[in-house]
Amino acid sequence: MDTFPFIYVRVAPSTWAYLSSLLMLALFFKFNRFWSVRNLDLCLIILLAPGLLLIEGGRQWVAQNSSVVESARESASNLAEPIEKAMPPAGLQASVNSESTAGGDNPIPMEEGLLSPKDEEENSATPTTDEKIAGGKELNLDSKGIVWQRLGYYWLFSIGGILLIRMLIDPGLTRRPQLEPNLAIGGMVFFGFSLMMFLFANIAISEPTNEDLSGSRNAVKLLQRKAVDAEGEEQLKRRGPGYTLFNLFPIIPSFESGDAILKTNPDTQKLTDMSRYIIAAKSLAIASQVLIVLGLVLFCYFNYDNFKVGVGISTIYLMLPYTSIYTGHVLHVLPAALILWAILSFRRPWIAGILFGLATSVSYYPIFLLPLWISFFWDRGRWRFIVGALIAILICIGVLLFTSANLMAFWGQLQVMFGFWSPRMDGLQGIWALGWSNWWRLPLLVAFVLFCVSFAAWPSQKNIGTLVGYSAAVMLAVQYWHGFSGGVYMAWYLPMVLLIFFRPNLDGRTAQMEVGGIRRRQKETAEDLLPSS
Repeated sequence: MDTFPFIYVRVAPSTWAYLSSLLMLALFFKFNRFWSVRNLDLCLIILLAPGLLLIEGGRQWVAQNSSVVESARESASNLAEPIEKAMPPAGLQASVNSESTAGGDNPIPMEEGLLSPKDEEENSATPTTDEKIAGGKELNLDSKGIVWQRLGYYWLFSIGGILLIRMLIDPGLTRRPQLEPNLAIGGMVFFGFSLMMFLFANIAISEPTNEDLSGSRNAVKLLQRKAVDAEGEEQLKRRGPGYTLFNLFPIIPSFESGDAILKTNPDTQKLTDMSRYIIAAKSLAIASQVLIVLGLVLFCYFNYDNFKVGVGISTIYLMLPYTSIYTGHVLHVLPAALILWAILSFRRPWIAGILFGLATSVSYYPIFLLPLWISFFWDRGRWRFIVGALIAILICIGVLLFTSANLMAFWGQLQVMFGFWSPRMDGLQGIWALGWSNWWRLPLLVAFVLFCVSFAAWPSQKNIGTLVGYSAAVMLAVQYWHGFSGGVYMAWYLPMVLLIFFRPNLDGRTAQMEVGGIRRRQKETAEDLLPSS
C-alpha cells in the first residue's frame, strides 16, 4: 500500500461534474411537473458543465504535449554533441542516408499534435498564429487541445445566450409557484455544509506555482513604492482592468490541472517570502465563498420569506463544477460577493453604494451596472447610492496614490483600475487567443454599451426582481467581449441567475416602497388598525 488509506484526494473536475449533475436532478428536479420552467432552468445550469470540461481538458492536453516537446528538445540538445562526434565521415554518411531512403524505412512515429525538429524549425519561420499561450509557446490552432478549448467556449457562449434571454423575459413570467427542494431542510443544511468543507479543503492543501505568484511579486513592488518594469506592468494587466493591488493575492488552484505541468514550483525561499500573501489569498477566497452562500440564504429569507429555498440555492451553487474549479480565484468570487451583498442591502442605498463602489474598484466590469442601479433607486435613494459608491471609489484611489512610487506610476494604476485605454487587440486570452478575430470585440463592445444604457429607461418601473435579473444579464453579457478568458467568470452572474430561477412574484418590491422601511411601517399601521381579538 503506497499511501495512507484515509488520505484526502481532490476530486477531478469531470467526476465532480457527473456526481453534482445527478445530485442536482435528485434534489431539485420536479418529477411530478416534468415540463415546468423550473426543470428547464435546472437543465440549463447543468449544461454549463460540458463547456468547462472541454476548456479544462483542452488546457491539460496542451500542457502535457508542450511538456513532452520541451523534454524532447532538451534531450536532443544534450545528446547533440556526443552524436556529432560519433557521426561517420561525410561520404559514408551520405551513403547511409541513401541506403536508408532506398530501403523505405518508416520514420519514427511522433506523438499526435507534436512536431519533429524539422517541422518545428519550419513552423518557427512561418508561425500559424501570433497568439502566445501555454507559457509562451506557439501552438497549432488545429491541434486537439486548442479545438477542445474553442468548442468549450462556443458551448459556454451558446448556453450563456439562452440564459441571457431567460433573464430578459423573466419579468413576463407571472405564474411563479414556490417549488421547494426535494430534501428536508435539515438534510439540505448538512449537505451544503459538507460541500463547503470539501471546497475549502481543496483551497487549504493547494500551493501556487511560479506563474501563479508572478502577478503577486509585481504587486508587492507597488506596495513597497518600487518601480515596476515594462514586463511587470504587462503581467499586472494580464488579468484585465481592475485594482492592481488585488494582484497581491495569487491564484490558488483548486485541483491539479494540466496547466501545472507547464509551471515550475517556486523554491523554498520564494515560497516563504510570499507565504503571507498566499495565506491571505486562501483566506479571502474562503471568506468570499462564505459571503456568497450567506448572501443567497439571507436574500431568500428577507425577500422570498423562505429560508429553505435559500439553503437550496446555496447548495446548487456549491455543487456546480464551476465552483469546484475556480474556488480559489479571488478575482472571480470577491466581485460576486460584493455585488450580491449590494443587492441584499438595497433597502439601505448608501451601504449598497459602498459595496457597489468596492466591486467596481476591484474588477472594473460592474461599472456597467450603473445605469440600471441608478434607475432602480431613482424614485428613492439615488443620491445616497451615488455618494456611497463615490466614497468607496475615492478611498480605493487614495490607496493607489499612497502606494505609488510617483505620479506616473499612480496614473498607470488608475488606467488599469478604470480601463482608461482603447480596446486592446493584442495580448488577449480565452477565445480571442484561439482563432477568433480580435476586431470582433469592437462591435460586441458597442452593442454591449447600448444594451446597458437601455436599462436606464426600460422598464420604467423596476422592482427587486428586475434588478437581480437584469444585473445578471449585464454581467453575463460582459463575457462575450471580455478579452481575458471571458466566458469562465461565471461567479459574476450565477448567484443572481439562481435567485431568479427560484424567485416568487416580486411586483410590489420597488425602491419607492422598500427603501427606508416604508413597507414595514405600512404593515405595522395596517396591523394596528385591525380589531383586537
